[in-house]
This record gives sequence, C-alpha cells and structure tokens, in this order.
Amino acid sequence: MALREDRIGQTWLVPRRVTDFIPENHVCYFITNLVEELDFKTIGRKYRHTRGKGAYSRRMLLRIVIMAGFDGVFSSRRVTRLTEENVVYVYLSGMDKPDFRTICRLKLNAGKK
Repeated sequence: MALREDRIGQTWLVPRRVTDFIPENHVCYFITNLVEELDFKTIGRKYRHTRGKGAYSRRMLLRIVIMAGFDGVFSSRRVTRLTEENVVYVYLSGMDKPDFRTICRLKLNAGKK
C-alpha cells in the first residue's frame, strides 16, 4: 500500500472562499438570513457620529452570538476563540475577530433600551 504525501502547509494557486468549507445545508446560512431580516437602523444611528475606532457591525456580532447559543457556547472568551479557529464562525464574523469584552457587552446590553 502506498502512502499519501503529507500536505500540511500547502498553498493554493487560487484562494478559496470560506463557504467552500461549509456544507450547503449548515444552520449558519439560516442564521445569516434571519439576521439580515432584522432592522438595525436605530442601532446604526447610535454609532454614526461617534469618534474613535469604528464599532463592529451589530449584525455580525448577533450572528456569532446566535450561532454560539445554537452550539451551546455561552462564554464570550470561547466565542472569540471560535472566530479565530472555526470556519463557520470565521464565515459568520466576516473574518473579523471581536474581543471577548465586545461580545460580553453585546449580551449585557441586549435587553436594555
């Protein structure tokens, strides 16, 4: 029996899309469509004329928090790690890596008006 060559570290000539690594029927696509239907205009106005570094998209943060809840992950630090290591969370975050404090603040402020 012949052995396959070890391909770790191999590069691709053409970059692939993140969605190429996610099955077509994965729940992350449903979560993406669900969050796209929500209205974020009021939240957008809150951050429109503020100084400093731009805030993360509330849509993106909500997508990863919903997916984490679906997977049974409630730790903000673990969610942050998933956005760095798990291809589904990389897709849902748009390759952004929000800090665990940002995710925690989103959860804490979710019920406040």
